[in-house]
Amino acid sequence: MKDDNTTMAVPNASSTRTASRLGKLMVRGTVRSTVLLMIAAIGLLSASAPVAAQACQAGATSDFDGDGLSDLAIGDPDATVSGQARSGRVSIAYADQATQKILQAQIPGNDNGAGDRFGHAMASTDWNKDGCSDLVVGMPYETSSAGAGAAGAVVLIPGSTAGLVPSQATFWTQEALDLGASEAQDRFGFSIAAGTSSGGKPFIVAGNPGESIGTITNTGAIGYITPSFVVGFHQDSAGVPGVAEPGDLFGYSVAASPSGFVVGTPAEAIGTLPYAGSVVMYGHPASKVIPTAVGGADQDSDGVSGTAEAGDLMGAEIAMADYTDSSGTSTLVVVGAPGEDGDNGWVLEFDADGSFTQRRTFSQVTAGDLEGNERGDAWGGALSVVNRAPGAAATWDKLLVVGGAPGEDKTGAGLIDRGTIQVISGLGAVGDHAVGTDSALTSAGLVWESGQRIGTSFHATKDHLYIADPWSSKPAVYGIPWANLLSGGTAAVVKYTPATFGLGAADSTSFGASLA
Repeated sequence: MKDDNTTMAVPNASSTRTASRLGKLMVRGTVRSTVLLMIAAIGLLSASAPVAAQACQAGATSDFDGDGLSDLAIGDPDATVSGQARSGRVSIAYADQATQKILQAQIPGNDNGAGDRFGHAMASTDWNKDGCSDLVVGMPYETSSAGAGAAGAVVLIPGSTAGLVPSQATFWTQEALDLGASEAQDRFGFSIAAGTSSGGKPFIVAGNPGESIGTITNTGAIGYITPSFVVGFHQDSAGVPGVAEPGDLFGYSVAASPSGFVVGTPAEAIGTLPYAGSVVMYGHPASKVIPTAVGGADQDSDGVSGTAEAGDLMGAEIAMADYTDSSGTSTLVVVGAPGEDGDNGWVLEFDADGSFTQRRTFSQVTAGDLEGNERGDAWGGALSVVNRAPGAAATWDKLLVVGGAPGEDKTGAGLIDRGTIQVISGLGAVGDHAVGTDSALTSAGLVWESGQRIGTSFHATKDHLYIADPWSSKPAVYGIPWANLLSGGTAAVVKYTPATFGLGAADSTSFGASLA
């Protein structure tokens, strides 16, 4: 399949600088737009196979072999496979130290197509409720069967007690899901969120930011997928806030929790201000109906600090998690505006329990970075929220927000676009308990370089914060125990490199650009 990896045209751009900034986010390997498994039809063809359990044990996230421990999917969407540039590969690191590699050609009806970028976006859910997590992979640059470049597709790879089984995977195009035609530059699957709703139904939210509605180009759409129904919607659908306009990129980012899901539209114009951005939260639908909008916000909304400005890109990255407090279950939504104030970046927290009310806003300074807010830092260009003890009363060290500033420079060391990551408690005053990850990464062996853009790709679980270094001369993924960051612990840091999976340097181009 042909290599079609051009940036979306966005007609309502106010400047080439803003368009370029969003274009970089589009291809970063997940703004989210941010990641090596090989199975035969029977058995694993990997360096080692996960130990088979008697039955899958539900409870852990991304537990693909059902042993009760979280595993890790590592995407390398720009990897050359079988001579095909940017075909992509996904590697699985099982908790018992087994490994697996998955290629697109192992998916029924697929090949290792040039430019497909298999592994661009990933998430997990237990689709068939057998207790083993299933991996969802977005392939937004997949060429359609009719030859439409970057039409996109979504793949569901089932888990089992022997690990993921790509030979039993389901491959969805928009046509297969009755979501319309697969057209060039739709980029179906550019963003992916998945999980199980509070009503117990598995779901997948797939962003389709290049979708055109009639003659309205690149306005965007969402596919909401469950085992029993599929529903698609866009900004001109009944009950959906906003209006479909050229270049909005509705669905560029998505995030989800059991309580609902959020859709980001970072190129949304607010009044006459292009690329200002907005976000909307929806409840999970129980049947094939357009989801109900719970609430939404832009920077001109009542109660939201700041003012909408051209190029803010509010909603370019979003994250959310449910938590328990004295009032019951609440939902924390974190929204990035990496273009705020000349690319300094800005992050807002919202309570979304029946409303969309701003809780806090913070910059790199308030998040603990003493170097300050600088042009081009893109603070909030990647975000994660983790509740390390779901069901228990939230405490400062259990409900955590992770923010990346991939454009951060370390001028004293002469390092440009080196990047950085900061961790903030989701509770308390702004800046309480804020910690950086630089020291932990250095201790783990990371060698700092210009152009690394640390903070583009990371993944938080209850036990570890996994941080990827995809574009350095020594690519790796580091799993830092939370106790090391929060309480001075000295537990060993987990480290995965291409060699962990039997791969050489030439086999990996963007190792860790997405994680799940």
